[in-house]
Amino acid sequence: MQDPSQHNKRSFRAQPHYFQWGLTAFLVIVASVLVFFTLYSLSELWQLVKKLLGILSPFIYGFVMAYLLLPIFNGMYKRLRPRLARRLEHGTQIAKGMCSAITLLIGIAIVGILLWMVLPQLVVSVFSLLESLDVYLEEISGWAAALFKDNPVLERNFMQLYDQFSTQVVNWVQNIALPQLVSLMTGVVTTVSVLLDILIGIIIALYILNSKDTFCAQAKKITYSLFRVDTANRIIKRVGHIHRVFGGFITGKLIDSLIIGVLCFAGMRILCAVGLLTIEQSYVLLISVIIGVTNIIPFFGPFIGAIPSAILVMVTSPMQAVYFAIFVLVLQQFDGNILGPKILGNSTGLTSFWVMFAILVFGGIFGFVGMAVGVPLFAVLYSILTEVFNNLLKKRGLTTDTNAYRGKTRIDPETGDFVDVSQEEQPPVTAKERRRAAAEQQARKDPPTEEEK
Repeated sequence: MQDPSQHNKRSFRAQPHYFQWGLTAFLVIVASVLVFFTLYSLSELWQLVKKLLGILSPFIYGFVMAYLLLPIFNGMYKRLRPRLARRLEHGTQIAKGMCSAITLLIGIAIVGILLWMVLPQLVVSVFSLLESLDVYLEEISGWAAALFKDNPVLERNFMQLYDQFSTQVVNWVQNIALPQLVSLMTGVVTTVSVLLDILIGIIIALYILNSKDTFCAQAKKITYSLFRVDTANRIIKRVGHIHRVFGGFITGKLIDSLIIGVLCFAGMRILCAVGLLTIEQSYVLLISVIIGVTNIIPFFGPFIGAIPSAILVMVTSPMQAVYFAIFVLVLQQFDGNILGPKILGNSTGLTSFWVMFAILVFGGIFGFVGMAVGVPLFAVLYSILTEVFNNLLKKRGLTTDTNAYRGKTRIDPETGDFVDVSQEEQPPVTAKERRRAAAEQQARKDPPTEEEK
């Protein structure tokens, strides 16, 4: 006799999976509530994120400093470790400590020398420019009036726009720029807080440089514990690729921009010496800093830095602004065709189109920082998507060579080979093509009679 309980169990298994459906519905409702709460409390969450970033700022400073100084550390460690390891029992640990300390001292010395050389003169230049802004605006007004003196309509329209622009600039300088500069120079509490974070960041950078191998080993250990071996290997390989792209691009771009800033300063001093530029010497350093800093941004950086600098030179003489523009163009051509490729190479693997795309998208989202790091970040995303699509093509037995897909070709679904479709009849698009196709179709339906032939 059949056990009734067994029959009931089989009947229950045969029923639809109500429990799974109910659990899925519950999870969907919970996810919807979380999304609604996140969107509703977006400002509070952003404040929480900012507070968390403020707390973690010493670690962020330390990580950035250690990452930028990593090439110097690696170069010293490769030379020093073998010597100390042969002579001392704990030579490897001693080499790490010595290289970390020396690397940080070199970084602090470089930044300190640059600030000592640039910062005082830069502050003087900025305050001098702001104080003389009214005089410069009047000179630009007189130059524009002389330029449009033969066309009163253009002169009147230009002067109306210029008056609005100059009023907004003066209000911005008096109500925003100067108070912020004064508060920045006299904000002792904020300055002390930032200096304290930087000091803690230096100590953290020392720990990171000294223990980076341990951190990497711990990260690998966690990765292999959470994922399958093949998946973990792909993750580790991807992280290595990210490190190479970001490290090569950011470090190289900083060195490249520093060289361009120095060359800009030397070139402008030469132009002032030969009489092609007659601007104040204090502005030479300011313009060089602007050119060097904006050069960090690929592609658009030279134009972003050259436009305000050319306007500053144009106050003295429009012709000198032309000389300055030619000088910056030559300098940027040297950077783009000679210096940049020597330092950076093709570290991102992106074409010019995708470089522009990355700068515009990430710059619009994250501002100046997005424009600076958008290119390597997009290069990483581009490589990940390329690998995903290539894997999908391999699963379908198709080639991953992009050149194979060029031209008017199509894959035959039966053989999997590329066939030429250039001779295929294309569907009509324009009205003329549609009329011609209709006439041909009608002619095929009604063949000509013997008399018409």
